[in-house]
Amino acid sequence: MTATRIALCALLLLLTLPARADPSPADRHFLDKVKPLLDSRCVSCHGPDKQKGSLRLDSRAATLKGGDSGPGVVPGKPADSLILQAVTHARQDLKEMPPKEKLTAKDIAVLERWIRDGAPWPETQIAAATTQSTPAPVQHIGNAWSDPRNPIVKIFGGQRLDLWSVKPIQRTEPPAVQTRGWARNPIDNFILARLQASGLQHAGPADKRTLIRRLSFDLIGLPPTPQELDAFLSDTSPDAYDRLVDRLLNSPRYGEHWARQWLDVIRYSDSNGFDWDEFRKDAWRFRDYVIRSLNADKPFDQFVREQLAGDELLDGPPRTPAEQDRLIATGYLRLGPHDNSAPLFGEQARSRAELMTDLVDTTGSAFLGLTMACCRCHDHKYDPLAQADYYRMRAFFEPVKFADDVSIDLASEQESVRKHNDAIDAQVKPLQQQRDALLNDAKERLRKERIAKLSHEEQELLNLPQDKRTGDLKGKFDRIKKKIDPDEKDALAALAPDAKARHKELGKQIEDLKKQKRSFTHALLMTDNADGKPPVTKILFQGDYRQERQPVQPGFISILDPNPAAIRKPTNPKTTGRRLALANWIVSPENPLTARVLVNRIWQGHFGRGLVSTPNDFGLAGARPTHPELLDWLASETIRDGWSLKKLHRLIVTSATYRQSSGVGSAQTAATTDPMKLDAEDELLWHYPLHRLSAEQLRDSLLAVSGLLRERDGGGPPVWPELPADVLTANPALLDDNAEKTKGWYPSPPAQRNCRGVYLVQKRTVRIPFMETFDLPENSTSCPRRNQSTVAPQALSLMNGPLAIQAAKAFAQRVEQQTPDPLAQVKTAFALAFQRDPDPDEARACLALLKSRSLPELCRALLNVNEFLYVD
Repeated sequence: MTATRIALCALLLLLTLPARADPSPADRHFLDKVKPLLDSRCVSCHGPDKQKGSLRLDSRAATLKGGDSGPGVVPGKPADSLILQAVTHARQDLKEMPPKEKLTAKDIAVLERWIRDGAPWPETQIAAATTQSTPAPVQHIGNAWSDPRNPIVKIFGGQRLDLWSVKPIQRTEPPAVQTRGWARNPIDNFILARLQASGLQHAGPADKRTLIRRLSFDLIGLPPTPQELDAFLSDTSPDAYDRLVDRLLNSPRYGEHWARQWLDVIRYSDSNGFDWDEFRKDAWRFRDYVIRSLNADKPFDQFVREQLAGDELLDGPPRTPAEQDRLIATGYLRLGPHDNSAPLFGEQARSRAELMTDLVDTTGSAFLGLTMACCRCHDHKYDPLAQADYYRMRAFFEPVKFADDVSIDLASEQESVRKHNDAIDAQVKPLQQQRDALLNDAKERLRKERIAKLSHEEQELLNLPQDKRTGDLKGKFDRIKKKIDPDEKDALAALAPDAKARHKELGKQIEDLKKQKRSFTHALLMTDNADGKPPVTKILFQGDYRQERQPVQPGFISILDPNPAAIRKPTNPKTTGRRLALANWIVSPENPLTARVLVNRIWQGHFGRGLVSTPNDFGLAGARPTHPELLDWLASETIRDGWSLKKLHRLIVTSATYRQSSGVGSAQTAATTDPMKLDAEDELLWHYPLHRLSAEQLRDSLLAVSGLLRERDGGGPPVWPELPADVLTANPALLDDNAEKTKGWYPSPPAQRNCRGVYLVQKRTVRIPFMETFDLPENSTSCPRRNQSTVAPQALSLMNGPLAIQAAKAFAQRVEQQTPDPLAQVKTAFALAFQRDPDPDEARACLALLKSRSLPELCRALLNVNEFLYVD
């Protein structure tokens, strides 16, 4: 048959095949909108794995059949269909569906149209879309706004695409406003534009005493000293404030203060949590890494890469302190709770699943401001996030493993340690050989003596060639061998007195030499298990690690990029490159979330509240930004400035907005209306918001004012304060200690305890009482913003707590050492506590108290004044 005839036959065959019909509009409506809606909101409770009310909604037959209440759908009759009645909450005798969140009007209209069209369910086309005999070529799919094939478009029927935080950052130029000389930088233009549009007027400027106090607490977490106050007040140069800002930003105290805020966000702890809550003796190295990084103004994008994938940036042991820090930074991956007892109960799989959950949840919250935890079990209830997105992100972390055996010493130091230890081993070897020879001689003598006592039959069996020792003979041989071979204890007892003395002497020499061996330095690290192929990540039904479903590949959030992530081989050949790919995307221009989340956290640190008041939730259920154009301008400015945090701080604190007075009476509307009626929460920042000191700031201030605070440059292991006996006895983990001494509580020497709060031990099950009273957060999950409660125990702690009494006594001694004159003592106490002089009424009241009581009591009273606790 010629080629022409073959082609002709093939053409005729094709013409005889039935034409493939395109789906009808009703079928298309079902495939594009109804099926994704049922899958995302209904099938988890009414599908193959679970059937509440005996109802299944994963096929047309099952849907028409219905459940306990009757047929689910009556084709062509929406009003008579139980499903529509349930989702519209039209009948009180039916359970409202879905139970946690009513469908939107748009979703209900989708179902209503489908039922009116006769409830079509084109099974053939569904099957063709999900199973193909020949895999279709992989095609690049665009974001949800440009490509209707994007899975987010299909899952949510084209809804939820108006989420502001996932749209590209828009750099809006600062608006032109009538500033009347008030604005100091572009931030003020954005703020003033909103104030003017709302009929509000900004507050007047704060005085210099207020500003240095505010700046000191905001940038270094400590009050200014009287000497620092005097120097600033007497400096009349135009750049005095700017130089103050620079001095504080360059202080090593800056990193100590701002590290605590980042450690809150990433759930830092010195212990594992769970019942045993074992102490992590090396976790502090990560805390010190954060402090060093902030003090050095490490670009935030580099900071992110190091925490997520620092090990992947190295090609071997670290050669410089900077490379050493990259290893230590991976402690971020280890900071979550860890159940060390899981292996005892065969629950390693559960523990591993909890590790993966922690990494995805924390990374989503801390870096992206997304509540990824909400889509571990199902598609997100509010945001344009699919359940698959959760497991696509988890896949980046799937290969990770603990790296407790990896040394963080510099390569040169590691080589030095190895050489040193090899030299020790060389000295130990001949001594060990001599020691072994003494025992071997004794063993051989004992063996001969025991063989001589064997029966003739046993001796013959002992001499039997190995190939003859089969069956029962092998068992008999092994029993005889065990009977005649002496152990080390027998040999030692058989040594002659002089030989025994020599054996003991050699043992001591060996032990003394081994004590001279040097150890490698370790930290709380994570790396990849790159042996073979990385484990496959599978979607878990309802988040249950025992119910795996379809596999997924590493990928980013689908609304922005639904394609598998491009994983490149990293510098470190022992890792997979997955985490580095994730880190690079997190700080890439394609991701609009990270820069917004970052600048919002910094803004919150200065004003007590972010431009978005839900810093870990930039989703539809979170708060909208009060100044979206300013947020984007700051985000773009931060990226342009190389992700410098100190430049961002400087920009914020040098603005007129930041330098306003906190007095609400200093701002009025254009119509002289009370501004509190227009903006009681100060969302528009018409005055500086008064806020209380954090637990660490308050404790550190008590120590600083009293002269007890001890700086701790260089960091180091955490400090353990003493705990009351009732706290110790109330915690079972502290009483059930182990040989490694990791469960108990071990108070540090008194001379070490008066360090800054960031260096205090952070146990998960036992928080330091004073710190907990003033809202130290629970650190098992990310803390986006500290609570600010006002409760009676706070007043009692400041009045009668051990720390308050200790600080008041030391405060009084400090004042008394400076001057014996009562009035001068009052002024000195006010200068130390409040950075100002007392007014006449205050001075008279304090002098009267001094006459009737004592200087320590006066000092204790001053430490309980609101002015000491609040930043204005």
